[in-house]
Amino acid sequence: MTHAFPPSRFTKWQCTLAGTLLSLSLAGVAVQAAADGMDNPCAAISTSAAANPCAAANPCAANPCAANPCAANPCAANPCAAANPCAADNPCAAANPCAADDPAQAVKRPEGYTPAYSESGENDAELLARGEALFNDASLSGNGLSCASCHGGDQGYQATFEQPYPHRVAMGENMFGMETVHADEMVQMCMVTPMAADALGWDSEELAALSAYVVEVQRRYSGQSHHL
Repeated sequence: MTHAFPPSRFTKWQCTLAGTLLSLSLAGVAVQAAADGMDNPCAAISTSAAANPCAAANPCAANPCAANPCAANPCAANPCAAANPCAADNPCAAANPCAADDPAQAVKRPEGYTPAYSESGENDAELLARGEALFNDASLSGNGLSCASCHGGDQGYQATFEQPYPHRVAMGENMFGMETVHADEMVQMCMVTPMAADALGWDSEELAALSAYVVEVQRRYSGQSHHL
């Protein structure tokens, strides 16, 4: 005869067994999880939860251009903004003695010019007297010299001075490129070179009187008849 457990006891026993197995199962899972947690370095501290090495000190967070090296304009304090040492007293601003293309321009007879004296020796006494006074007048120069400072007593002339005007003059040839020189051109060369003055006006009485006097001095120097 077969015996069976009472229904109530069977059910209770099954529930107890099932509960025990469930507990063991859960305990095993917990133990395995704990074991996995010990082996996994990321289990205790999540990589997502750990401090991000770029979050704390992000090399891109500090903008290298925040202090923009170009923000400070190196031309803001412009070294050229200071007073230009050449602006006030520019040596190139002064009159260039070489500016004229032809250095003889100041001393050579201009085009259309008609002299107010004669190189043939036909000059009136009044013009000659005026010329003699100017020949000795240092106020014409820029350095205190007069014509007579170099040529008083018929001194300081070259051999070519024995020839009537126009003739060759070393200063005219060497400094101004002039092959021959008239008496008025000779006066102008002496004015601008040894006497350090401006050339006389080509239509001035001073130039005519000095030129007439020089013509007579040349005649006297060469032994010709003269009116001095």
